[in-house]
Amino acid sequence: MTHPNGRNDSPILVIGAGVVGASIAYHLARIGLRVTVLDHGSVAGGVTGNSFAWVGLSKSAAETYSDPFRQGAAVEFDRLERELVEPIGLRRRGAITWEETEAETRAFVDAHRALGHPVDLIGKEEILAREPGLRTAPSVAAYAPDDGGVDPVAFARSLLRGAEECGATVYSDVSARGVLTEGMRVYGVMTADGPVYGSATVLAAGTAIPGLAASAGVDVEVDASPCCLIRFSTPHPLVNGILSSPDFEIRQLDDTTLIAAEDVPVGFSGDARELAGPTLHAIRSQLVDGDQVELIEAVVADRPIPRGGRPLLGFAEGVSGLYLAAAHPAIILAGAIGAHVAGDFARASSLDG
Repeated sequence: MTHPNGRNDSPILVIGAGVVGASIAYHLARIGLRVTVLDHGSVAGGVTGNSFAWVGLSKSAAETYSDPFRQGAAVEFDRLERELVEPIGLRRRGAITWEETEAETRAFVDAHRALGHPVDLIGKEEILAREPGLRTAPSVAAYAPDDGGVDPVAFARSLLRGAEECGATVYSDVSARGVLTEGMRVYGVMTADGPVYGSATVLAAGTAIPGLAASAGVDVEVDASPCCLIRFSTPHPLVNGILSSPDFEIRQLDDTTLIAAEDVPVGFSGDARELAGPTLHAIRSQLVDGDQVELIEAVVADRPIPRGGRPLLGFAEGVSGLYLAAAHPAIILAGAIGAHVAGDFARASSLDG
């Protein structure tokens, strides 16, 4: 892979410093490739920083794991956890979930257990033993003992620090306005401060990918799926692990910060804090000391969902030097994404060589 002017020493440009771009940069740098990361804001300043960052099985439908890529995600995530030096805020304390009806909860557990997943059906007594902060509990719930969550900002920063230790360079507050092309080849990006050249360009900028790719004449289908991430202050940890019910989806990010995820109604254009009201009411009524919980902020962020739902990872068709990378849920898939992209570039380099 060479620069149009004949240079082959330009770095691979990774556009986006969320968890997808950070993992790609880390894995590319680890195999000895020169990497430069550009992000329009701060590290994990977009959808990654406003992610619930659930790591594990629940609350995904069992059939989700028919995809081999998803099947191997947990192993790759565990590898990253061992490799990364800086802490990622991992709190792996299990997840307890239940549906509107007992029958739905039992069906959810049965579907996962049929595939050999570590999900158990537990009764009210065990639910309250594991989550004594609950005032009441359903008759049954699904319990995934290996599930947990990370601090998504710390996770992305740790990946980028690992990339830098392998020689990568990271620039924040650099906005890519489009890609640079010559003929049918991409050789960099145009930023507000001028051109930045690369031997290849990886678009890992979430919902901005379609617009950037279009500047190279490439059509990419990545939909924006809005989700509201809510942060609350707590006097002390109110829950041990993840709790997901018809009324809320919550976990402690740290000992005094509780986070929640809520869907955004179609067409919603109001203040995101309005979406926090029902969740705050449920927390205050259903958790011991919930009356001491206060809203910090609510943020709506657009999750990038590749058309068809499967991860979009690969060199773009019709042009050379352009790689597309989008996936959801990106946190649990981070290790698998990085390893896949590094493999693609290693194969491309061997063919070019």
